[in-house]
Amino acid sequence: MSEEKDNDAAERSWRTIRQDVTPRAMSARGRRRRQVAALKAVVLVALTGAAGWGIYEMVHTWETDRAAIASAVKSEPVKDIVVVTDGVLGNDWAARTLALPRDTTLMALDLVALRAKLMAVGQVRVAVLTRNFPDILRIDLQERTPVARIQVEDGLEKKQLLVAKDGVVYDGVAYDKALLASLPWLDGFRLRRADDGKSYAPIDGMKAVADLLTTAQLQAPHLYREWLFVSLARLAEHDEIAVKAQDIPEIVFSAKQDFFRQIAQLDYIIDETKRALGEPQLQSVNLALGPQVPVKLAQTPEQLAKQPPAGVTAPTFQLQPSSSPKRKPSRDL
Repeated sequence: MSEEKDNDAAERSWRTIRQDVTPRAMSARGRRRRQVAALKAVVLVALTGAAGWGIYEMVHTWETDRAAIASAVKSEPVKDIVVVTDGVLGNDWAARTLALPRDTTLMALDLVALRAKLMAVGQVRVAVLTRNFPDILRIDLQERTPVARIQVEDGLEKKQLLVAKDGVVYDGVAYDKALLASLPWLDGFRLRRADDGKSYAPIDGMKAVADLLTTAQLQAPHLYREWLFVSLARLAEHDEIAVKAQDIPEIVFSAKQDFFRQIAQLDYIIDETKRALGEPQLQSVNLALGPQVPVKLAQTPEQLAKQPPAGVTAPTFQLQPSSSPKRKPSRDL
């Protein structure tokens, strides 16, 4: 009996199981869930398409029919222009530059075109325009700061222009006259017209010049006040900046070395010369050679020996001051 059971079990396997089993019919609840899921998918696709079309229509209308939007949004004629700046430009300047038509509503303003007008002014570095409803146009400005000045011939007259740290040449507006008079003149550069044929292309090398002038103005203002001209003639080939001061015809700085240390050396040499000779006698000082600083006097040693100041010995320069100079916190011009 047991042998027959074993034979029957051996003959049975998964291959002997009938495969034509009819699947169980889907219940009414299952069909309802499937229909709801399909409906949700259709609604989602429809909403996405409608949202995309709405965005397209808004952008298209904004670019082509701004008057329609202006009529749909409550807006009044521009009453005031408010300028917030880190420089000297004000509300009156903005009103003159933008020249908005009378009774123009706030929503009707083309902010992109108005910003382009502001950015065309070289003094403006960054401009952001914002509508403050119902009737105020706000302008946030970041201005360039002049570090030097140049003189150009405009037709039959000579014109003074300003140069910023990034080399941009521009007309200065609303600056204090004393500030402009304190700026040194720039020399030894090539001024080229920009592609528009109206403005000038930026001057190369102004970053190094601005760093030198900023350091001198902050760390040694008594020296900076005496600087008349700054030459870029040797900057491109030799990395040198030449300065003409009121009492020293030529001071040469290295653009590769620390300006603070060079200015400290210059200050020390001037003090020692005045102490030894009693009056300015320096013709040139070359600080571009590192610790070795060639100094040329206005007179020869023989000439100085003929008229020695009373109680004064010949100058001897210790190029490194006895105590290291302390650097003041850095800031822009």
